[in-house]
Amino acid sequence: MISTRPAVALLVLVSWLFVACGSDDTAAGGESSSSARTIEITASEYAFNGDPGVIGPGDTIEFDVENVGEIDHSLEVLSSSGTSLGRTERIAPGASASVTVTFDDAGVYRLICDVDDHLSRGQTASISVG
Repeated sequence: MISTRPAVALLVLVSWLFVACGSDDTAAGGESSSSARTIEITASEYAFNGDPGVIGPGDTIEFDVENVGEIDHSLEVLSSSGTSLGRTERIAPGASASVTVTFDDAGVYRLICDVDDHLSRGQTASISVG
């Protein structure tokens, strides 16, 4: 007579290993973990350039800003109501900085440079979420 106990024990052990070693991309507490997607932006005299792609509500975006101009710039992200969601420090020519923002709601957001009179000179861009 052949015993099935060792085979059952082996099956249970292998099944347990698959469960223990598996990954379902969840963080502690069972919530999904998500990392920021990076969008590269260049800042120059008096413009921002870059392709934000599609951004949805709940997305976290890291704006990596490179100053390709000849004077200092910055990047600030404003909600549709004008609330600041985050900003870089002043970025010297040739330098880079980043700011990470989570877009909770659909809508139109603005990217602005608030250094000196850059905003009044047109250094702004709009991005749509949703």
